[in-house]
Amino acid sequence: MYLLVVDFNIEDQLSTSTLLKRYGYNVRTASSTEEAFSFMHVAPPSVIVAESIIGMELASRLRNNARFSDIPIIVLAKAVDLELEKRIRKGEFFACLNKPVDVEIFQQAILSAIHRPRRKNIRIATSLMARLEGGEEGIVSVLSEFGMFFPSEKPRPLNTVIAAELEIKGRTIQLEAVVLYNCESATSPFKVAGIGLKFVKISPADQVFIRSYILEHIN
Repeated sequence: MYLLVVDFNIEDQLSTSTLLKRYGYNVRTASSTEEAFSFMHVAPPSVIVAESIIGMELASRLRNNARFSDIPIIVLAKAVDLELEKRIRKGEFFACLNKPVDVEIFQQAILSAIHRPRRKNIRIATSLMARLEGGEEGIVSVLSEFGMFFPSEKPRPLNTVIAAELEIKGRTIQLEAVVLYNCESATSPFKVAGIGLKFVKISPADQVFIRSYILEHIN
């Protein structure tokens, strides 16, 4: 098992790889997409840690490659531009963290990526308190790293983006979500009326926290 750090900035590449080695990981480094693939063709890494431009190039090439499509990519970005934000929303990366990285969050993201479930979107049953924009409160009964089901008798217009707060283990997660569907109790797969929400804006730290929470409940 090894982690592959890909960054054309040699100083950033060295600091990232040194940090991971300090935690005991076997690390290899590359300065370009082509150099990264030269390592992967010999043995696929457990996780790829890449700066944003190379990370987007790798995501495009990996998703159509049966051998490598399941490798999680953690992107380290100094700033999130429109293209990167669009790719994050499409779920092309396991996580996107800000440079310079928060060491604790980075370590948690690496562990989550290594021990990730093979299914891309695991849903778990929960009883988590949440609040939607407008003050409506309810208990989230189903949670995934990409969204949640919020029981409600009040339908919301489809594709509406609403602000929400989710309480997990004493932590308040502030996010924005888009309404994917409304369902009545008679037609709901969850046996209650409610709203299906997909997360569209959430901090990298909270994204990692939700993923770790889900992993705790399925392991």
